[in-house]
Amino acid sequence: AAERFAAMDRSAIVLDPARCLHSLDRASTCEACFQICPAEAIAPGKPPSLDADKCESCLACLVVCPVGAYNADDAVRPLLNAVTRLEGQTLELVCAKNPQPEKGISESGVGIRVKGCLAGLGTGTYLALAALGLERVVARTEACSACEWANLRPQIDSQIERAARVLAGWDKSETVASSSASDGLVERTVWGAENPPLSRRDLFRMMARQGQVAMARAMENGEHSIGRKPGRDRVRALGAVAHLDAPLNGSFGALDGLNFATVTISEACTACSACGRACPTEALKFEKSEDNASFALKFSARDCIGCDLCVHVCLPAAVSVDHAPTFAQIFGEEQTTLRKGELVKCERCGSLMAKRGEARLCDLCEYRRAHPFGSVMPPGFNGNQFKVPETRQ
Repeated sequence: AAERFAAMDRSAIVLDPARCLHSLDRASTCEACFQICPAEAIAPGKPPSLDADKCESCLACLVVCPVGAYNADDAVRPLLNAVTRLEGQTLELVCAKNPQPEKGISESGVGIRVKGCLAGLGTGTYLALAALGLERVVARTEACSACEWANLRPQIDSQIERAARVLAGWDKSETVASSSASDGLVERTVWGAENPPLSRRDLFRMMARQGQVAMARAMENGEHSIGRKPGRDRVRALGAVAHLDAPLNGSFGALDGLNFATVTISEACTACSACGRACPTEALKFEKSEDNASFALKFSARDCIGCDLCVHVCLPAAVSVDHAPTFAQIFGEEQTTLRKGELVKCERCGSLMAKRGEARLCDLCEYRRAHPFGSVMPPGFNGNQFKVPETRQ
């Protein structure tokens, strides 16, 4: 019954264990979700488990999961739609538990109340708000200390700090901020993100602002694309940066804390395709020609979450990951070819492999030939440690 209700009520958070990094990689050290859950509804494990009865729908897990294993309708879609009606006012973001949503730091500002905790918005949302042209976005955090979700306050601050660092490349770092001031608050307009007021004037205003409306929809639609992809916060961040102008004066924002990474492949690559099949976001893609005569291993830095799964599944240790890439490395070329070459068949098992000098056997068959009476797998080749989708080459 609970599962049927969750299917109807998209505000109920559902965990897809098959997408979790802990299901894909026994060596994963990801602690993103169960480290922050204020209700202790997420139990650590391989994979973690979600107790729906304990879950309080703060929504924070939705944006911290790098692969989008948690699903629910969050507060961002209605928020982006609502802000397209603003005209230059300061936007104040107020959580569902704030006891004074109708009061703010400026009479001329507009408060928008979102469901859940502000920690459920993510860095990508602040970047999206800046891309929509807002000049000032303030997250109201004065009520956090007395809230049962108080442990999420550092998440809110970190999201804003990361967004500010990225926006520095456009001289927009001061666009996003938080305010914990509780004194001197004044009455000002407040909207519910789900049901903002709509006057006749608002209708004409929306017609004149179709560019922002289309932009908001484009950033929303990216979150619902099919296939393996990064989590929703990364998708929003990518959509926002795509709608910003080129960074000013060749300067670039910092990507610290956003889990971006770049990958390199050495000549030891055997073209086994394990890394491409294992990659949870399709940042790595292994492609073969129609006649199986050649291969190319392609990489999208924008989709890489730095999980190191590709390193763990690579038997010849041909993969290396740089967890401190530059802005230019991530947002330069959309896709690069890391490795390409000829393919030949292993003379023993018939599997395809990269042509390497006079080698006639794949690594596994070569190992078996050298150890004909052994039952031990080659070093590093532990089939039970990783879930790599099988494919016949």
